[in-house]
Amino acid sequence: MITGMAIADRYLSEDEELVHVARQHWTVLAGEFVALALIVAAVVAALWFVPWEQDWSLIAAGVVVAVGVVAALVLWFVPMLKWATTVYVLTDRRLMMRDGIISRQGRDMPLTRVNDVAFTIGLWERLMGYGTLSVQSASEQEGMVLKRVPRPQRFQAEIYRQVNAAQRPEYPSGPQG
Repeated sequence: MITGMAIADRYLSEDEELVHVARQHWTVLAGEFVALALIVAAVVAALWFVPWEQDWSLIAAGVVVAVGVVAALVLWFVPMLKWATTVYVLTDRRLMMRDGIISRQGRDMPLTRVNDVAFTIGLWERLMGYGTLSVQSASEQEGMVLKRVPRPQRFQAEIYRQVNAAQRPEYPSGPQG
């Protein structure tokens, strides 16, 4: 049993076993951390240029800090929450994707319906250790696309292992003696 990802346990049925849990790669947040650093730098620079000898300087400083806090919430905190609530879960029966902060979205694909699992890894993605998995099912519905998955080839191999186990009959068919 996998430990350390209690968030995934709530998605499991009683006799379902958790096999693999992944979040999107940390590089999803790289731009947000750059934005946060720029916001902090801009607030510090703006505060530096506030004429502190003026009566309105405290109001101006408060406005600058408030704008900085709002910008940080929108450009850093909300994407951080989105990353924290996006999870890819593989069990012995299905592949799940869950995301959303306030309103949640989810998609499940039974392993018995999986036809193909392909991965795409560009040069930068290969250097950073992530990629995209495309999972095609036997149904008419579109497949699942798992973006920025850490170690996608390992996750793909694990999906195939579980698909093979799920499609293997529990009891051999044939003449009974």
